[in-house]
Amino acid sequence: MITYPKVSIIFPNYNGGSEPLECIKSIKNLSYLKDKIEIIVIDNNSTDGSLEQLKVQSSKFKVEGRRLKVIENKENAGFAKAINQGIKGSSGDYIFITNDDIVFEKNSLRNMIEYMEKNPTVGITGGKIFLKSSPKKIISCGFMMNRWNGNIFRAPYPDKIKEPDWVQGCAMLIPKIALKKLGLLDAGFSHYFEDFDICLRAKKSGFSVHYFPDAIFWHGEATTGNKDKKNKYYQWYKNKIRFIIKNLPLINIISILSLQLFLITPYRLIVRHDKRFIPFLKGLLWNIAHLEETLSVRAGKTI
Repeated sequence: MITYPKVSIIFPNYNGGSEPLECIKSIKNLSYLKDKIEIIVIDNNSTDGSLEQLKVQSSKFKVEGRRLKVIENKENAGFAKAINQGIKGSSGDYIFITNDDIVFEKNSLRNMIEYMEKNPTVGITGGKIFLKSSPKKIISCGFMMNRWNGNIFRAPYPDKIKEPDWVQGCAMLIPKIALKKLGLLDAGFSHYFEDFDICLRAKKSGFSVHYFPDAIFWHGEATTGNKDKKNKYYQWYKNKIRFIIKNLPLINIISILSLQLFLITPYRLIVRHDKRFIPFLKGLLWNIAHLEETLSVRAGKTI
C-alpha cells in the first residue's frame, strides 16, 4: 500500500488574468489528500490584478486548512528562475512544475505519484497534455530532437508509457531527492528548453525520464506569446541554440547550426512565409555574444 507523499505544486504568474485561479480550482478538485498538497505561486510583478486575486485565494486556503503560498517578485524573473524560487521555499517530497494556464484532471497527480513510487529509478515524469481551447487535441506526449538537423517533433504513441528525450515543463513531476542530485533549473534559459535541459541532466545522472499517459492535463499553450510571434521565435531560437551549445557534441552543434542557418530557416521564410529567419539570426548573434558564459556552463563550472 502506498503512503502518499507531500507534493509542492509550483508555477509562476505574470499577468495571467483568471487562468491562475482556474488552475488552482482544478488543484482543489484533485483526488489527492488536501493536507499533502502545497501550492506555491511566484508572481513576476503582475499588473493586471491577478496578484491581488491570488492573495485573496491564499487567505481562503488558510481558512480551509490548505496551503497556498504567494511569492512576490519586483520584476519579471522568467520561468526557470521563478520556479527555482518556489523549489527553494517548498516542503514537498515531490515537486510538480507547471504553468498558470494548466488545468489538472482530477486523478492526474495521484496517478503520477503512484507510478513514480513504484518506479524509483524514474527521475522525471510528464503527462499527456491537451489543448485547453480544443480539449481532445493532444499537444504534448513527450518530445524528441533530431541531433543532426535540430528539428523537434512530438514523440509517437501518445497512449503508451515511453522514454522520450524530454517531457514538457508545464506538467513535470520530480522527486525532491532527485533534484538534490540534479540541481535546479538552469535560469540561463530565459524561455523554453529549461525542461529539455533538466531531463537531459537527469539521464546523465542515471535517472530515466518517462511519459505517463494516465496523467492528463489541459494547457492554454502560450496564448500571450502567440500575440508577439517575432519575440516568441526569437526566444525559441535563442534558447534552443544555447541548449545545443551547452549540451551536444561539437559535430552535432556544427551540423544543426549549418542546416538551420543555410537550409531549414531560409526554406521556412521563402516557402512558408513564417518570418523565422530574422529571429533565428538574432538568437544566433545573442549566443555568439554570450558564448563564453555558455561554454563555462558546459564545462560544469556554473549553472
